[in-house]
Amino acid sequence: MNKWTDLFLLHPLPEGWLNGLLFVTFGLHLLFALLIVGTAVLGFVFFLQDWLDNDQPGQHWNSKFLHTHLGLKSLAVVLGIAPLLLIQIRYSYSFFTATGLFAYAWLAVIPLLIVAFLLIDGFNHSMTSRTWLAMACGVIGVGALLTVPAIFTGALALMERHALWARFGQSGGQDFANLPALGPHWLLRYLHVIGAALVLGAAFQLFFSTRNNPEKTPRLRNWIFGATLAQILIGIPLLFTVAAELTWIIVAALTVGATAALLVLWVLRPRQSASDPAPRPVPLPAPRSLLWLLPLAFAAMLVGRQFIQDGAMNPLQAANDAYRAERAKTMGPFRQPSLDAYAFKLKTVYDNGDVIYDQACAPCHGLEGKGDGPAARQLIIPAEHVADIRANREYVYTLVRDGVPGSGMPYFRLYDREKIEMVLDAMGKRFDMFGKTDVPDREPDSDAMIVWAETCSVCHGVEGEITAFGHTLLPPPPDLQQYSVTHARALEVITNGYPGTVMPPFRHLPQEVLEDLTVISNTFRVVK
Repeated sequence: MNKWTDLFLLHPLPEGWLNGLLFVTFGLHLLFALLIVGTAVLGFVFFLQDWLDNDQPGQHWNSKFLHTHLGLKSLAVVLGIAPLLLIQIRYSYSFFTATGLFAYAWLAVIPLLIVAFLLIDGFNHSMTSRTWLAMACGVIGVGALLTVPAIFTGALALMERHALWARFGQSGGQDFANLPALGPHWLLRYLHVIGAALVLGAAFQLFFSTRNNPEKTPRLRNWIFGATLAQILIGIPLLFTVAAELTWIIVAALTVGATAALLVLWVLRPRQSASDPAPRPVPLPAPRSLLWLLPLAFAAMLVGRQFIQDGAMNPLQAANDAYRAERAKTMGPFRQPSLDAYAFKLKTVYDNGDVIYDQACAPCHGLEGKGDGPAARQLIIPAEHVADIRANREYVYTLVRDGVPGSGMPYFRLYDREKIEMVLDAMGKRFDMFGKTDVPDREPDSDAMIVWAETCSVCHGVEGEITAFGHTLLPPPPDLQQYSVTHARALEVITNGYPGTVMPPFRHLPQEVLEDLTVISNTFRVVK
């Protein structure tokens, strides 16, 4: 094993690199995940508002607004793979323990996303034509989508609180909401995530959906302002739930994020005083300062979140790594002998020609090679008597590797050459398969030669080669220049034929002719 094949035991990269990659990939995934949640929620809310106001033109804008959901969700899903893999490597102990405890909900993420994505697409397509269908799709789809961040925030909150794992596991997750160190934090964290989704979703649409519809700008500005204010208000009690974990780095990062959020409120503050009698004739444009204030707030909060997570999980991971290293040191002297014993077992049990023959070949061909294995009775074309074969090794290798089309003999390409050669070695020792051809010391008479030339050569060729016609048959005849059988077996096949094939019986011929045909069939093989 090395660092590239056992990622959970040996980290493939230094810890600093893993932390940096996790921060960047998780940040990108979270950004697009928040955008899809915010876009879906706002699209549904705007749909309800315009439906109640009977604003049909507004619904067309809502449909365009929600159309961006398709591309955003694809990016969110794809970008979610890397942080999921990285967190498994970086915090393997906490990740697998917490997700195991949270499995009842964790397994629901995929079906929830499928339902959410399908129904939100259905909501978008039916928004301007079938209002009640759009309403049903929107309620269920957005509800399913909002459930996913609840599961993720719950799993992450539990992951960072290993002292609660035992109690959580004993209750089967039933005490989740009642755990004072977990339930309130999870709820506030979830609401904070939804607030961030509304801020980023509204900001994204403010810059990309109002170019041709400037009258929609105030609506989106108000949502950004309100959601940002909610973020600040929710963040205050959320901060108290992690007060024991705060360090000066975390406080500094959160201060930067909070300052950026306050500046967002200042930029978006209402400009019209109550004494102003006339409304503004032109909506305010999208403030360009949001393009750096919101990313700054997002990045700062993510940095603070990362340090809180590291502070909670690093000590446990370090203790687990130390325990694992100590165990590896204790077991080190036994490692190589164990691997050697395992390799010997593989060679004895799996990489052994006799075992492979007994398990893969004997069911049809029989342990003694007489074609009488337990599965042979189910075959239309009887299994060959491999004990009677005398053939060239390379030819038999091809038959074993590629099978015999039209018969019950399958291909064994799942075995590499080494394993097939082991099987051939076993059959060579058991049955003398690659020995000399059994040819009696007699000369065939002219009657047998005529029968061969006029009848047998149609398939087997004048010199034992497979003819063009023979190649069209399923199964094709054997190549007698490379393949033969014992005299007794050849006489039996010529006399009684081969059931299920086009090889007919010739029992009507005199016995002397049958004997001579047997001799002829075994004279073509050229041993290689």
